[in-house]
Parts: sequence; C-alpha cells; structure tokens
Amino acid sequence: MLSINHLTSSIGDKEILHDLTLSFEPGKTYVVLGPNGSGKSTLAATIMGRPDIALSEDSELASNDEDLKSLSADKRAKLGIFLSFQSPLPIPGVSVEELLRVALDGKKDPVTLHHELRVLAKEIGLVEEFLSRSIHDGFSGGERKKIEAIQAAILAPSLAIFDEIDTGTDTDAVKRIAEFLKAHLPQDATKIYITHSPKLIELLHPDLVIILKDGRVAAEGGHDLATKTIEEGFGGIGVRSEK
Repeated sequence: MLSINHLTSSIGDKEILHDLTLSFEPGKTYVVLGPNGSGKSTLAATIMGRPDIALSEDSELASNDEDLKSLSADKRAKLGIFLSFQSPLPIPGVSVEELLRVALDGKKDPVTLHHELRVLAKEIGLVEEFLSRSIHDGFSGGERKKIEAIQAAILAPSLAIFDEIDTGTDTDAVKRIAEFLKAHLPQDATKIYITHSPKLIELLHPDLVIILKDGRVAAEGGHDLATKTIEEGFGGIGVRSEK
C-alpha cells in the first residue's frame, strides 16, 4: 500500500507537485496520464527518492506504513520499490546480469540468475547477447524497455512504477512487454504505469486512471476516462480540490 498525502515537491526553487493526495493498493494496476510538464515523471522520481527533489514539511509518503521521506533511493529499493526510467542511461562496463547480481545481494544463486535471464530474454524477444553487453549502451528504445521489463521480473518488486515503458517501441513490442509484465510481476504487487499509449492502456485494463495537470490531480476514473482524455485532450479537464 502506497499512501500519499498533501505531497508537495520541488526541484530547486521550482515547485512541481502541489498538495497531491493519492493511495495505491496492492494487486491493482494504475495508469497516470497528463500533458507534458504535468508532473508525472516527478511523481515517480519522488516516490523513488531522487535526491534533488525536496518535499514540504507536511508531505506524507509511506509504503506499507513505512515512512519513506527520510529514506534514500537504495533503501526504498530494498523495501521493494522499483522504477523503470523513461530514458534509462547506459552504464559502460556493467551488464544487466552484473547489475542484477549486485541488486539481489545474494538472494539468488548466480547460476540460477544466469539461466532465468536467458529464459526471460527469449520470452520477451530480446537477443541473448544484450544480457552480457554494457546495459543500454547502443540499445534501441525497444531494447532498453525490454531490459527494464526483465529487471522488474527478476527483482519482483512490491511496488513497480513504469515511466513510459512504451517509449521507442512499436505496437508488437508494446503488446509483448505488457503481456510479459502481467505474467511475471507478483500478483500482489502495486503497478503504476505512466503512459500516453492507448494501446498499452487497453492491454493493461487498469483498475484506476489518474490524470495530472499542472502538478495536481485533475481527475480519477476508469478506462473510459483514459479513452475520452486521449481522444479529446486535456483541455476540458479542470483540477480537483483536495480535502
């Protein structure tokens, strides 16, 4: 359970999120929509603990009653929080297998990890050589997103956030990634997808759609809200008042 109450966050002197109150339940899938600059990626980075993001004193951010505000990103990761970046950066000299071996910290035998990675790569349609190459170095958009999905499957987080997992992918790859994540993420995990893709939303069948606008929650609803918003745009959506 992720609880957000009166969340206000800033980068430098710029306040980006304004008094957000949201809750994300275990086992449910959420889609976050919003125009560019509405604060979607900042929300994801705030939950993950990006160090240059400052929270207001009255902001509350908790996962399963564990206060996250004072925890660094690595400690939040150890609690089971995972973030797939919109544009993951390459790490020269470090393969995905090496990265995951360190992240798992002995929780999985290296031989088992080696085998599982190759099984998952074949399933998602990724050539095996990408597992031993420097992660994301020279990868296409679709290849990067498949690697991110494989990491999520191996780490089995309790809270998984995907910031535009569809970026740089074609229609077939979007479907493959969506089906892969639905098959391999823990059933009781909380899944949050930030996206603009009607195809991905259709595949996900989200339990709740959240629309951000100007750093505030503008609306919440079901799949119909997503469809209408994508078709008509965000212009007609106001900002709801927080209690």
